[in-house]
Amino acid sequence: MRILLAEDDRQLAEALARRLAEAGHAVDVFPSVADAEAAWTMAPYDLAIIDVMLEDGDGRALVKTIRAAGLATPTLILTARDEIGDRVAGLDAGADDYLVKPFATDELLARLRALGRRTGYLTASELRIGNLTYTPLTMTLVVGDQPVRLTAMEHAALDHLLRAGDRITPKGRMGEYLYSFDDDWTENAVESVIHRLRKKLSGAGATVELKALRGLGYLLVEVPE
Repeated sequence: MRILLAEDDRQLAEALARRLAEAGHAVDVFPSVADAEAAWTMAPYDLAIIDVMLEDGDGRALVKTIRAAGLATPTLILTARDEIGDRVAGLDAGADDYLVKPFATDELLARLRALGRRTGYLTASELRIGNLTYTPLTMTLVVGDQPVRLTAMEHAALDHLLRAGDRITPKGRMGEYLYSFDDDWTENAVESVIHRLRKKLSGAGATVELKALRGLGYLLVEVPE
């Protein structure tokens, strides 16, 4: 998933971004309402994590503005305050969930998974094509009856391709999905991830082909055994 994180505590933001990246997500971090709003209205995010207190204003006002603009991105608000009135204000602004600091990272990840299930992103317990079975919740891949180990980046690419179905994923769109704004990525980097994923699928005997269509993008296609 691609996640927007609005957090002005640099140490916390870096720690969360690192943990989310390890879980296979691309994360864009912004310390201010203005920067987060500009990115949110421009890029397609699967989830958003918004702190209440940002450099230049209230994160709840940001969520309210985004909702007024018609964006329904599943959103979790972070706050250091646990008053009922604060939680109600956040939810009324348009947030889907609320987490009080300090919190365990595992709880944050569990809440994000719950948001994904609630909004349909993680509704499918398994994604299948050919003899390939992928479980998004646990990020596990089985080809036939053989588990296949992937890197976080390869997991993200496979997940996106499986969800795309018979729709071609342009190389640039794949790059936006795999990398955050801060990552200095190139098309060669995307090609490298796809090459490694294709090699692992082929080596495991997958009855699918990861096609690179020149000038168009990438597509997973089932092939006869």
